[in-house]
Amino acid sequence: MMYLCIIFIPPIYFLTRQKWLGFVLNSILYGLACLCVLSVIGIWAAPFFWILSVGHACFSYRKDLMSIHADMIATKM
Repeated sequence: MMYLCIIFIPPIYFLTRQKWLGFVLNSILYGLACLCVLSVIGIWAAPFFWILSVGHACFSYRKDLMSIHADMIATKM
């Protein structure tokens, strides 16, 4: 479910995790992508900003999952 949130509305991921700096950065990137979609000239730049936004959220999510997994392994040892 979190992957769908990351793909379609990446700033919501940072909002739910209460990572405020990531939320602000991702909101700027996602906002630029949305603004580019609204303009005819910028529609070609929108995927670039959207991919940056999704990539940032995916990288952060993956880092959190790896941390949780490492904690689980450490507690079993």
